[in-house]
Amino acid sequence: MNLDSVSVVIPAHNRPDKLRRLLHYYSGTNIHIIVSDSSDVPFPYLNEFLELTYFHFPKEEFLWKIYYILPHLHTRYVVYCADDDFIIPQAIEQVVAFLDMNPAYNSAQGHYLSYETKKKGPEFFPSFIRNFDKDINQNLPAGRLIEFRNLYASLLYSVIRAKTFVEMYEKCVDGKALKFKNLFLAEIYFNFVSLIEGKNKTLPLFYGAREKDYNSATYSTVPLSVIKTDPRYEVEYRSFFNLLVDLLISKQNIETETAKNFISGILQDPKQDHIHPLKRKLLNLVNNKLTRKFFRYRYKMKGLKITKGMQSYPSNFSTPEKEQIINHILKYQ
Repeated sequence: MNLDSVSVVIPAHNRPDKLRRLLHYYSGTNIHIIVSDSSDVPFPYLNEFLELTYFHFPKEEFLWKIYYILPHLHTRYVVYCADDDFIIPQAIEQVVAFLDMNPAYNSAQGHYLSYETKKKGPEFFPSFIRNFDKDINQNLPAGRLIEFRNLYASLLYSVIRAKTFVEMYEKCVDGKALKFKNLFLAEIYFNFVSLIEGKNKTLPLFYGAREKDYNSATYSTVPLSVIKTDPRYEVEYRSFFNLLVDLLISKQNIETETAKNFISGILQDPKQDHIHPLKRKLLNLVNNKLTRKFFRYRYKMKGLKITKGMQSYPSNFSTPEKEQIINHILKYQ
Protein backbone atom coordinates (compact mmCIF):
# COMPACT_ATOMS: atom_id res chain seq x y z
CA MET A 1 0.00 0.00 0.00
CA ASN A 2 1.49 3.29 -1.14
CA LEU A 3 0.06 6.49 0.34
CA ASP A 4 2.98 8.87 -0.07
CA SER A 5 0.86 11.17 -2.28
CA VAL A 6 -1.60 11.90 0.54
CA SER A 7 -1.55 14.04 3.69
CA VAL A 8 -4.03 13.35 6.46
CA VAL A 9 -4.86 16.57 8.30
CA ILE A 10 -6.11 16.02 11.86
CA PRO A 11 -7.58 19.13 13.52
CA ALA A 12 -7.31 18.01 17.15
CA HIS A 13 -8.84 19.64 20.22
CA ASN A 14 -8.66 18.44 23.85
CA ARG A 15 -9.00 14.71 23.10
CA PRO A 16 -5.42 13.43 23.45
CA ASP A 17 -6.43 9.80 23.97
CA LYS A 18 -8.53 9.78 20.80
CA LEU A 19 -5.70 11.44 18.89
CA ARG A 20 -3.22 8.88 20.20
CA ARG A 21 -5.54 6.06 19.08
CA LEU A 22 -5.85 7.49 15.55
CA LEU A 23 -2.10 8.06 15.18
CA HIS A 24 -1.38 4.46 16.16
CA TYR A 25 -4.03 3.37 13.62
CA TYR A 26 -2.05 5.08 10.84
CA SER A 27 1.39 4.16 12.19
CA GLY A 28 1.80 1.17 9.86
CA THR A 29 1.41 3.26 6.71
CA ASN A 30 3.60 5.75 4.85
CA ILE A 31 0.88 8.38 4.77
CA HIS A 32 1.92 11.88 5.82
CA ILE A 33 0.18 12.98 9.03
CA ILE A 34 -0.20 16.64 10.04
CA VAL A 35 -1.82 17.42 13.38
CA SER A 36 -3.02 20.96 14.03
CA ASP A 37 -3.85 20.94 17.72
CA SER A 38 -5.81 23.70 19.48
CA SER A 39 -5.87 21.87 22.82
CA ASP A 40 -5.21 23.75 26.03
CA VAL A 41 -1.96 21.83 26.53
CA PRO A 42 0.41 20.11 24.07
CA PHE A 43 -0.16 16.49 23.06
CA PRO A 44 1.28 14.39 25.93
CA TYR A 45 2.10 11.33 23.77
CA LEU A 46 4.15 13.18 21.16
CA ASN A 47 7.30 11.14 21.87
CA GLU A 48 5.52 7.99 20.61
CA PHE A 49 5.30 9.37 17.06
CA LEU A 50 8.72 10.43 15.82
CA GLU A 51 7.70 11.08 12.20
CA LEU A 52 4.61 13.10 13.04
CA THR A 53 4.26 16.70 11.83
CA TYR A 54 2.70 18.34 14.87
CA PHE A 55 1.71 21.93 15.63
CA HIS A 56 0.22 23.28 18.83
CA PHE A 57 -1.97 26.38 18.53
CA PRO A 58 -3.68 26.57 21.94
CA LYS A 59 -7.35 27.65 21.81
CA GLU A 60 -7.00 28.79 18.20
CA GLU A 61 -9.93 29.19 15.77
CA PHE A 62 -10.44 26.26 13.39
CA LEU A 63 -9.67 28.19 10.20
CA TRP A 64 -6.45 29.63 11.65
CA LYS A 65 -5.41 26.10 12.62
CA ILE A 66 -5.71 25.05 8.99
CA TYR A 67 -4.23 28.21 7.49
CA TYR A 68 -1.06 27.90 9.57
CA ILE A 69 -0.26 24.39 8.33
CA LEU A 70 -0.76 25.09 4.61
CA PRO A 71 2.99 25.64 3.93
CA HIS A 72 3.63 22.11 5.19
CA LEU A 73 1.39 20.38 2.65
CA HIS A 74 3.65 18.87 -0.01
CA THR A 75 1.52 15.97 -1.30
CA ARG A 76 -0.87 15.90 -4.26
CA TYR A 77 -3.90 15.04 -2.11
CA VAL A 78 -5.28 15.94 1.31
CA VAL A 79 -7.92 14.31 3.49
CA TYR A 80 -9.35 15.52 6.78
CA CYS A 81 -9.81 13.02 9.58
CA ALA A 82 -11.38 14.04 12.89
CA ASP A 83 -9.42 12.80 15.89
CA ASP A 84 -12.29 10.52 16.97
CA ASP A 85 -12.86 9.01 13.50
CA PHE A 86 -11.11 6.58 11.16
CA ILE A 87 -10.58 7.06 7.42
CA ILE A 88 -9.44 3.67 6.10
CA PRO A 89 -5.97 3.69 4.43
CA GLN A 90 -6.94 1.04 1.85
CA ALA A 91 -9.96 3.16 0.88
CA ILE A 92 -7.84 6.30 0.59
CA GLU A 93 -5.54 4.41 -1.78
CA GLN A 94 -8.50 3.41 -3.98
CA VAL A 95 -9.87 6.95 -4.03
CA VAL A 96 -6.46 8.33 -5.01
CA ALA A 97 -6.28 5.82 -7.88
CA PHE A 98 -9.70 7.01 -9.06
CA LEU A 99 -8.68 10.70 -8.90
CA ASP A 100 -5.42 9.99 -10.70
CA MET A 101 -7.39 8.42 -13.55
CA ASN A 102 -10.11 11.11 -13.59
CA PRO A 103 -8.58 14.62 -13.57
CA ALA A 104 -12.01 16.30 -13.95
CA TYR A 105 -12.87 15.08 -10.45
CA ASN A 106 -11.63 17.30 -7.67
CA SER A 107 -12.63 15.06 -4.75
CA ALA A 108 -14.06 11.66 -3.93
CA GLN A 109 -14.99 9.49 -0.97
CA GLY A 110 -16.79 6.24 -0.15
CA HIS A 111 -19.36 4.94 2.33
CA TYR A 112 -19.29 5.58 6.06
CA LEU A 113 -20.32 3.73 9.15
CA SER A 114 -21.01 5.50 12.42
CA TYR A 115 -20.35 3.84 15.73
CA GLU A 116 -21.21 4.24 19.38
CA THR A 117 -19.03 2.75 22.10
CA LYS A 118 -21.05 0.42 24.33
CA LYS A 119 -20.03 -1.74 27.30
CA LYS A 120 -19.90 -4.80 25.03
CA GLY A 121 -17.85 -2.92 22.42
CA PRO A 122 -18.49 -0.58 19.49
CA GLU A 123 -21.88 -0.76 17.78
CA PHE A 124 -21.87 0.13 14.07
CA PHE A 125 -24.63 1.46 11.83
CA PRO A 126 -24.74 3.12 8.38
CA SER A 127 -24.28 6.84 7.85
CA PHE A 128 -25.60 9.05 5.04
CA ILE A 129 -28.08 6.41 3.87
CA ARG A 130 -29.66 8.78 1.33
CA ASN A 131 -26.36 9.11 -0.52
CA PHE A 132 -25.39 5.88 -2.28
CA ASP A 133 -22.75 6.15 -5.01
CA LYS A 134 -23.48 9.78 -5.85
CA ASP A 135 -21.75 11.16 -8.93
CA ILE A 136 -21.76 14.97 -9.18
CA ASN A 137 -20.47 15.19 -12.72
CA GLN A 138 -22.05 18.28 -14.29
CA ASN A 139 -19.60 20.26 -16.40
CA LEU A 140 -20.45 23.70 -14.99
CA PRO A 141 -19.87 24.71 -11.34
CA ALA A 142 -23.45 25.95 -10.91
CA GLY A 143 -24.80 22.61 -12.08
CA ARG A 144 -22.66 20.77 -9.55
CA LEU A 145 -23.88 23.02 -6.73
CA ILE A 146 -27.50 22.42 -7.73
CA GLU A 147 -26.90 18.68 -7.65
CA PHE A 148 -25.14 18.92 -4.28
CA ARG A 149 -28.10 20.55 -2.53
CA ASN A 150 -29.91 17.21 -2.75
CA LEU A 151 -27.15 15.43 -0.83
CA TYR A 152 -27.45 14.25 2.73
CA ALA A 153 -23.70 14.03 3.24
CA SER A 154 -20.92 16.57 3.54
CA LEU A 155 -17.80 16.34 1.39
CA LEU A 156 -15.57 17.56 4.22
CA TYR A 157 -13.84 14.21 4.76
CA SER A 158 -13.34 13.37 1.10
CA VAL A 159 -9.92 13.04 -0.49
CA ILE A 160 -9.35 16.35 -2.29
CA ARG A 161 -6.62 17.71 -4.54
CA ALA A 162 -4.10 19.64 -2.43
CA LYS A 163 -4.06 22.62 -4.79
CA THR A 164 -7.76 23.23 -4.15
CA PHE A 165 -7.35 22.67 -0.42
CA VAL A 166 -4.54 25.19 -0.08
CA GLU A 167 -6.12 27.86 -2.26
CA MET A 168 -9.52 27.70 -0.56
CA TYR A 169 -8.05 28.31 2.90
CA GLU A 170 -5.67 31.01 1.71
CA LYS A 171 -8.76 32.94 0.58
CA CYS A 172 -10.25 32.78 4.11
CA VAL A 173 -7.69 35.21 5.50
CA ASP A 174 -7.69 38.96 4.95
CA GLY A 175 -4.45 40.38 6.30
CA LYS A 176 -4.45 39.39 9.98
CA ALA A 177 -8.15 38.55 10.21
CA LEU A 178 -10.37 35.65 9.24
CA LYS A 179 -13.20 36.49 6.86
CA PHE A 180 -15.51 34.17 8.82
CA LYS A 181 -15.20 31.79 11.78
CA ASN A 182 -18.38 29.75 12.20
CA LEU A 183 -17.83 25.98 11.82
CA PHE A 184 -21.00 25.43 9.80
CA LEU A 185 -19.92 28.15 7.37
CA ALA A 186 -16.48 26.54 7.18
CA GLU A 187 -17.99 23.19 6.21
CA ILE A 188 -20.36 24.71 3.65
CA TYR A 189 -17.45 26.69 2.24
CA PHE A 190 -15.37 23.52 1.83
CA ASN A 191 -18.26 21.74 0.10
CA PHE A 192 -19.03 24.58 -2.29
CA VAL A 193 -15.43 25.41 -3.19
CA SER A 194 -14.53 21.79 -3.87
CA LEU A 195 -17.50 21.52 -6.26
CA ILE A 196 -16.89 24.86 -7.96
CA GLU A 197 -13.37 23.61 -8.68
CA GLY A 198 -14.38 20.16 -9.97
CA LYS A 199 -16.55 17.06 -9.88
CA ASN A 200 -17.12 14.70 -6.94
CA LYS A 201 -17.92 11.01 -6.75
CA THR A 202 -18.94 8.65 -3.95
CA LEU A 203 -17.32 5.29 -4.65
CA PRO A 204 -18.92 1.99 -3.52
CA LEU A 205 -16.34 1.11 -0.89
CA PHE A 206 -16.06 1.08 2.91
CA TYR A 207 -14.35 4.41 3.47
CA GLY A 208 -14.51 5.32 7.13
CA ALA A 209 -15.99 4.97 10.60
CA ARG A 210 -17.15 8.04 12.49
CA GLU A 211 -17.80 8.10 16.21
CA LYS A 212 -21.24 9.42 17.06
CA ASP A 213 -20.65 12.10 19.67
CA TYR A 214 -23.81 13.93 20.72
CA ASN A 215 -21.71 16.45 22.69
CA SER A 216 -19.58 17.53 19.74
CA ALA A 217 -19.30 21.06 18.37
CA THR A 218 -21.86 20.14 15.71
CA TYR A 219 -24.57 20.33 18.34
CA SER A 220 -23.42 23.63 19.89
CA THR A 221 -22.31 25.70 16.88
CA VAL A 222 -24.63 28.51 15.77
CA PRO A 223 -26.56 27.07 12.77
CA LEU A 224 -26.80 28.59 9.31
CA SER A 225 -30.47 29.52 9.77
CA VAL A 226 -29.48 31.85 12.63
CA ILE A 227 -26.36 33.25 10.97
CA LYS A 228 -28.32 34.31 7.87
CA THR A 229 -30.90 36.28 9.87
CA ASP A 230 -29.25 37.47 13.10
CA PRO A 231 -27.71 40.99 12.80
CA ARG A 232 -24.83 39.90 15.06
CA TYR A 233 -23.50 37.69 12.24
CA GLU A 234 -24.27 39.98 9.30
CA VAL A 235 -20.65 40.97 8.59
CA GLU A 236 -19.38 37.41 8.91
CA TYR A 237 -22.10 35.96 6.69
CA ARG A 238 -21.66 38.66 4.05
CA SER A 239 -17.92 38.00 3.88
CA PHE A 240 -18.53 34.25 3.51
CA PHE A 241 -21.20 34.89 0.87
CA ASN A 242 -18.98 37.21 -1.19
CA LEU A 243 -16.15 34.68 -1.18
CA LEU A 244 -18.42 32.12 -2.83
CA VAL A 245 -19.81 34.64 -5.32
CA ASP A 246 -16.33 35.77 -6.39
CA LEU A 247 -15.12 32.20 -6.84
CA LEU A 248 -18.16 31.20 -8.89
CA ILE A 249 -17.67 34.23 -11.16
CA SER A 250 -14.00 33.35 -11.63
CA LYS A 251 -14.86 29.79 -12.73
CA GLN A 252 -18.03 30.37 -14.75
CA ASN A 253 -18.83 33.15 -17.19
CA ILE A 254 -21.78 34.79 -15.40
CA GLU A 255 -22.66 38.31 -14.29
CA THR A 256 -22.12 39.39 -10.68
CA GLU A 257 -25.82 39.85 -9.94
CA THR A 258 -26.60 36.44 -11.43
CA ALA A 259 -23.92 34.82 -9.26
CA LYS A 260 -25.25 36.55 -6.13
CA ASN A 261 -28.81 35.40 -6.81
CA PHE A 262 -27.62 31.88 -7.51
CA ILE A 263 -25.54 31.51 -4.33
CA SER A 264 -28.33 33.09 -2.29
CA GLY A 265 -30.82 30.61 -3.72
CA ILE A 266 -28.58 27.62 -3.05
CA LEU A 267 -28.02 28.67 0.57
CA GLN A 268 -31.73 29.28 1.15
CA ASP A 269 -33.03 26.22 -0.66
CA PRO A 270 -35.31 24.24 1.68
CA LYS A 271 -33.70 21.02 0.50
CA GLN A 272 -30.76 21.82 2.76
CA ASP A 273 -32.98 20.58 5.62
CA HIS A 274 -33.51 16.91 4.88
CA ILE A 275 -35.91 16.41 7.78
CA HIS A 276 -39.54 16.45 6.68
CA PRO A 277 -41.27 19.71 7.83
CA LEU A 278 -43.85 17.81 9.90
CA LYS A 279 -41.13 15.76 11.54
CA ARG A 280 -39.10 18.93 12.22
CA LYS A 281 -42.14 20.54 13.85
CA LEU A 282 -42.68 17.46 16.01
CA LEU A 283 -39.02 17.44 17.07
CA ASN A 284 -39.24 21.09 18.09
CA LEU A 285 -42.38 20.44 20.13
CA VAL A 286 -41.13 17.35 21.94
CA ASN A 287 -37.39 17.94 21.96
CA ASN A 288 -36.43 15.75 24.88
CA LYS A 289 -33.93 12.98 25.48
CA LEU A 290 -36.42 10.14 24.99
CA THR A 291 -37.70 11.54 21.68
CA ARG A 292 -34.19 12.05 20.30
CA LYS A 293 -33.28 8.53 21.32
CA PHE A 294 -36.33 7.15 19.49
CA PHE A 295 -35.51 8.95 16.24
CA ARG A 296 -31.87 7.88 16.43
CA TYR A 297 -32.98 4.26 16.87
CA ARG A 298 -35.40 4.57 13.96
CA TYR A 299 -32.63 5.98 11.74
CA LYS A 300 -30.31 3.11 12.66
CA MET A 301 -32.90 0.47 11.87
CA LYS A 302 -33.76 2.12 8.57
CA GLY A 303 -30.09 2.28 7.61
CA LEU A 304 -29.43 -1.35 8.50
CA LYS A 305 -32.40 -2.42 6.36
CA ILE A 306 -31.43 -0.33 3.33
CA THR A 307 -27.76 -1.38 3.37
CA LYS A 308 -28.28 -5.06 4.13
CA GLY A 309 -25.91 -7.15 2.02
CA MET A 310 -23.85 -4.18 0.79
CA GLN A 311 -20.15 -4.95 1.22
CA SER A 312 -19.35 -1.24 1.55
CA TYR A 313 -21.52 -1.02 4.70
CA PRO A 314 -20.23 -3.81 7.01
CA SER A 315 -22.49 -2.84 9.92
CA ASN A 316 -23.22 -6.36 11.11
CA PHE A 317 -20.53 -8.47 9.49
CA SER A 318 -16.75 -8.50 9.72
CA THR A 319 -14.10 -7.27 7.32
CA PRO A 320 -10.34 -6.91 7.95
CA GLU A 321 -10.66 -3.11 7.79
CA LYS A 322 -13.49 -3.07 10.31
CA GLU A 323 -11.67 -5.45 12.67
CA GLN A 324 -8.62 -3.19 12.63
CA ILE A 325 -10.80 -0.26 13.66
CA ILE A 326 -12.46 -2.30 16.42
CA ASN A 327 -9.06 -3.38 17.74
CA HIS A 328 -7.93 0.21 18.07
CA ILE A 329 -11.18 1.30 19.70
CA LEU A 330 -10.92 -1.46 22.32
CA LYS A 331 -7.17 -1.07 22.89
CA TYR A 332 -7.29 2.68 23.53
CA GLN A 333 -10.67 3.13 25.20
